[in-house]
Amino acid sequence: MKSFEGNVKRYVQFTLAAMLMYAFGWAVMPFDKIFFSLGIGALIGLFNLWSMYREVKKFDEAAGNQKRKFTFGMLSRFAAGALAAVLFIRFPEHFHILGLVAGIVTPYIIIFISSLFQTKHSTS
Repeated sequence: MKSFEGNVKRYVQFTLAAMLMYAFGWAVMPFDKIFFSLGIGALIGLFNLWSMYREVKKFDEAAGNQKRKFTFGMLSRFAAGALAAVLFIRFPEHFHILGLVAGIVTPYIIIFISSLFQTKHSTS
């Protein structure tokens, strides 16, 4: 489980770095609507990553104790996605839908790229 916690910590750090780049783009570039949407989407994606991490930890503890635990993990991740949709519908002048979607999947892209590098290093 230590490796899992280390991986999640690294994913959070890379996601925060991406959010920092989105904030820089929002402040400097003329595409402020897109970069703002990317940042908010990445924040929602970071919440989803944290929720998934917490869910896996609870599942691991429950499996070790031979118990079942009920969590709201999937429901909260769906609610976060619904929040993004509501933000776009309510404030279309401030959000770009593709930016929101790309921001939400930022942690998952980071996980994918990280797993490619880990696979490449483990085979050589």
